[in-house]
Amino acid sequence: MALGRGSLFADIPRKLPTEISTVLAAGDDARIERIVSRGHTTAPEEWHEQDEDEWVLLVTGAARLDLADGESINLGPGDWINLPAGLQHRVSWTTPNIETIWLTVFWPPRAASAID
Repeated sequence: MALGRGSLFADIPRKLPTEISTVLAAGDDARIERIVSRGHTTAPEEWHEQDEDEWVLLVTGAARLDLADGESINLGPGDWINLPAGLQHRVSWTTPNIETIWLTVFWPPRAASAID
């Protein structure tokens, strides 16, 4: 395996017309991504519902996640959440004038262990 390194804060365009997602590392059973938002949200009629479990760490900025059951979750720097596969969720708000940087880890649900 080759050595990989970088910065979560590198290569962020000044203009960010759409949210960007960059795969930082990937293997057979897991993928790590950096997502950068600047006021971006999920369209009101859309929901994310993936086949993988997703662990999310908010690095900078702030965001609000809405769950299909009506719960809203506010996230700030250092906050993390584990979203199980199949959970309908959407991003309803991110800070509009600074980057919201997310670090996400995806893996198949069979490999997950619950942490409460």
